[in-house]
Amino acid sequence: MPTPSSPSARNERLNALRRQMVLDAAQRVFERDGLENTTIRAIAKEAGCTTGAIYPWFAGKESIYGALLDESLQRLHMHLNEAATAGEAQQAARAAIHAFFGYYAQRRTDFSLGMYLFQGLGPRGLGRDMDEKLNARLRECVDLLGVALARTKGWSADVVAIEQMNLFTYLMGLLLLLHTHRLKSLGQQAGTLLDNYCLALEQR
Repeated sequence: MPTPSSPSARNERLNALRRQMVLDAAQRVFERDGLENTTIRAIAKEAGCTTGAIYPWFAGKESIYGALLDESLQRLHMHLNEAATAGEAQQAARAAIHAFFGYYAQRRTDFSLGMYLFQGLGPRGLGRDMDEKLNARLRECVDLLGVALARTKGWSADVVAIEQMNLFTYLMGLLLLLHTHRLKSLGQQAGTLLDNYCLALEQR
């Protein structure tokens, strides 16, 4: 095993840094142009490297997109897990709801990436294996909403399975209205709507 100061360890750190630079650049390009209009050349230009420097890590723009979405869902899962499982059971549902909404409300790019899975309207071509992997990640996040609901409400597994999807649908709809600025045009505030939803849920 290489020591932290060995040449191989330094090369690993350098490669990891270069890979992350590609991912960061790609995220900016995807946000600007969308998957269908993005090219490896555009990503390389944004990253300040050649196209050939990208291919050791990624087979194409689809695999970069998949890697970004996978990382985003992993971050969401960690964020949700703390909210859903820590603290008082009575507050678990509210904490998880606010954690999910807050994660995507503050990360417009992550929300745009996630629309590939959530609505199926955007990019195609990630491949069956990647689709299955990403959908599994998403299910794990939705299941954490269910964990929080079960802690707060004491519902059975069958009821939780339905209610967690109802909650997920509500949250995605509210986020879509937020990011398309429809809430503002309708004279609504996301925070107020979310608090009212939580209050109604707790009173059921």
